[in-house]
Amino acid sequence: MATITNPKVRLQIFRSYVLFLTLCLSFMGVAQAQDVEKNEKFADRLERLKERFGVDFSYNYSVLGQIEIPKSSDCTTLETCLKELNEFIPITFEASSTSNYMVLPIRNDLKFTIIDAITDEAINGINVQINNGIERYYYPKKEGYVLENIFALDSIHIHAPYYKSVHIKASDLQQMKGPLKFEQEMIHLDEVEIIDYLTRGIDSKISDNSIQVDMNSLGLLAGETDGDIFNVIKNIPGVHSPSGKPGSLNFRGSTFDQSLIQIDDIPIYHNGHFFGALSPYNPLFIDKIEIQRNTLSAKWGGRVGGLINMTTSSIIADSTSYAFQANSVYAGATIKIPVVKDKLAFYFAGRSNYPGINSPKLTAFSNLNFQGSRLEVIADDVNSEKFEVGFYDINSKLIYDINNNHKATVSYINIQNSLFATLKDSDSKQEDFRDLDLDNWGVTAKWEGKFSERFTAQARFSKSSLTIDNTSEGFLETERNSFEKYTNTIDDTRFIVEADFEVNTTTKLETGYTLTDYELGFDERNDQNSVNNRRDQNATVHSAFFSLNKNWGDKVTANIGLHSDYYNPNQRLYADPRIMVNFRFNESLFFKTSAGRSHQFIQKKLRDDFDDFNNNSQFWFLPDRTTAVLEGYQAMVGVLYEKSGWLLDTEFYLRNTDKITLQDNTEMLQTGELKTLGVDLFIKKKWHNIETIFSYSLSSINTNYGETSPVYFDQRHILNFTGLWHLDPFNFAFTWGYFSGMPVVIPDFDEGNDSLADLELLNSERFPNQHQLDISATYSFSNEANTWKGIVGLSFINLYNQDNIVNLFQNAPSPNSPYRKAITFSPNVQLSIFF
Repeated sequence: MATITNPKVRLQIFRSYVLFLTLCLSFMGVAQAQDVEKNEKFADRLERLKERFGVDFSYNYSVLGQIEIPKSSDCTTLETCLKELNEFIPITFEASSTSNYMVLPIRNDLKFTIIDAITDEAINGINVQINNGIERYYYPKKEGYVLENIFALDSIHIHAPYYKSVHIKASDLQQMKGPLKFEQEMIHLDEVEIIDYLTRGIDSKISDNSIQVDMNSLGLLAGETDGDIFNVIKNIPGVHSPSGKPGSLNFRGSTFDQSLIQIDDIPIYHNGHFFGALSPYNPLFIDKIEIQRNTLSAKWGGRVGGLINMTTSSIIADSTSYAFQANSVYAGATIKIPVVKDKLAFYFAGRSNYPGINSPKLTAFSNLNFQGSRLEVIADDVNSEKFEVGFYDINSKLIYDINNNHKATVSYINIQNSLFATLKDSDSKQEDFRDLDLDNWGVTAKWEGKFSERFTAQARFSKSSLTIDNTSEGFLETERNSFEKYTNTIDDTRFIVEADFEVNTTTKLETGYTLTDYELGFDERNDQNSVNNRRDQNATVHSAFFSLNKNWGDKVTANIGLHSDYYNPNQRLYADPRIMVNFRFNESLFFKTSAGRSHQFIQKKLRDDFDDFNNNSQFWFLPDRTTAVLEGYQAMVGVLYEKSGWLLDTEFYLRNTDKITLQDNTEMLQTGELKTLGVDLFIKKKWHNIETIFSYSLSSINTNYGETSPVYFDQRHILNFTGLWHLDPFNFAFTWGYFSGMPVVIPDFDEGNDSLADLELLNSERFPNQHQLDISATYSFSNEANTWKGIVGLSFINLYNQDNIVNLFQNAPSPNSPYRKAITFSPNVQLSIFF
């Protein structure tokens, strides 16, 4: 090949090339401009027709206005011009008068199927967003997925867990001759979750054996339709409410006070509204919930039982949103405001019962709470002139995105409960009053920082304050003849720092330090017995943890850690090892294990009854000469299998809590252990839009205070059968439960108390077996543009009003009515609006 060496010739060639390139680019620009000029927006075309023919058009600009159509038009009359538009866009023109037309998009139902691109298995459950509307969850029907009232030019955004999202025009999806194929995303073992483990929004995380709840996508459960947090949790295998009260949750043999419950790092020390009848956590404000039934990871300390860790959203919304919820017991509202776009947001929510208004559900909980007490005779008249109850909760959160790597938030919660009752005896002219108040508030300030893709850190300050004030006084005519007052205060202040470092894609390190300061106060005054005592307790706990998370080839994951506490009052250091190891044999079969030790400082004394209304059962203590530090051991092994709509999960577990203090009705204290041995079996099957669930728990929960005996809430067999039917826009759920009877615990009365002799006790070691049926149904609706949606719900607890005995009253039971019973028939209706 010849080489051009003359500089003048080379310069001439270069100039020619530049000229040619310039001409090409100019031609392309002109061609593109001509193409742009050939098109115009639908809204502009209607404006031209309006000026030309003197007519007006009414239409949805957000749906039709920006659609581009060819600009050139040969039409000569209005009729031919409208017909021409019909050829470009699937719309109809309806004349509302001779000079006004309504432009309506033609909408049809869109039917399609989705399969895995590799296995060809059907995908059961997707989230769909149409244009920029609200994302909705869809279950498949026999003919596949059905989207109703879809415009051909709508943008359809489809998401499914562990698959790449698909974005497609409705017309393109309609013209597909085969199923839509979803490609799998690469998911590591430490990220694997069993989606919709119990129902939509409740997933099971393999790496730490936890249950993860997304309240924004929560599906229907039997017995409630309003997303009550306690009702959600008690449906999880291994979690049970033996008394029938939602707030008295039992985590595999551990009592309510032995489990850590917190919202945005604010610890909670009571079991909810109206003595545990209702969750005090607003389901419209809670974003995520982490639930642990087994060994807690090393970062968690201070409890020997389970975990309920609730968090609220820290994402700044794009626009202001509102939510409203009301049922037969309470009403509430939520507002989320982006104060400064992408920078600052304020969220607020509040709920309250209806002052002075009773309902069948509130009456059922009133009878459940006050049976066996002096208020039993007026329990049916709750929220009357002589018996008033009230409760409300407030949540707020301020979110500040400092920059892309740093965020600051401040969370606040306030929970209030009150009760005032009057008892009159017309014969003796005796009048007694009962006044109870619960005030709980908490705040958390949190900073999160991301220093690199591998290193993150956070610091938190939290404060939780609880005051329970219980007053009883009696008057004979105008003279006071009795006065009792009990007050318990808890101030829990914490400073927490944590850091995460990702060594590589398979190794992660976590560490942290917590300083906890407890201040407890207990006042007791009883004029009849000349008692006037005050006790103050203070303690500081220094806690630290370190954990290693390791993934070996997506076949084995391990979480190995150490949690340590230095308890200042006794100047002792407690070191608790924790370990979780999980194996994946294939894409469907997993083997899981966990074991660990823990210690608990602040605690309640164990009693022999479910009486949350009893003064002493509400109060907390720190270890002293009468109360020891609790020591707990846990171990679990299990197998999980999921394939083709089937889910099988089995866990064998052992839990032992030592140095528990028992206080019976004679006020005597005993120290012993609480030991639980059991197995949970969970089987679920999906058939298109129908799901069936079978769960069975076999356990033995015993105490040992010198001799071994079943604890009063021991239920050897717990069986639940659940059905879920998704018939969009309707959803139905039912659960039928069958439980073995609990032990007959005979009270130990003070000397001289012969009430026991009048009781006709059951001639058995256990009470009769229990059973009940809970059902729920919802109807969802929205506007055509999906800019708002609503849900109407109806639910029934214990539909056929089964009489379930759970215990003997432990404090001087009446011979005519000695038995404590679970909740009776309880109906509820609910309405939620989101916009």
